[in-house]
Amino acid sequence: MKEMTKAKGGSSKQVDFSMIVKKAYERGLTENEMTLEKILAELKSDLKNIIS
Repeated sequence: MKEMTKAKGGSSKQVDFSMIVKKAYERGLTENEMTLEKILAELKSDLKNIIS
């Protein structure tokens, strides 16, 4: 998996992925109205933006 990441511009995308997951986790902890569905929708959107 690491080889694939490096071949596609790797470390910056890996950092972006880590930050996206961290942001989603923190929002899930702090926002009372945040549901699992909302978190997953945001993660999906953010991950699509990394790939594009």
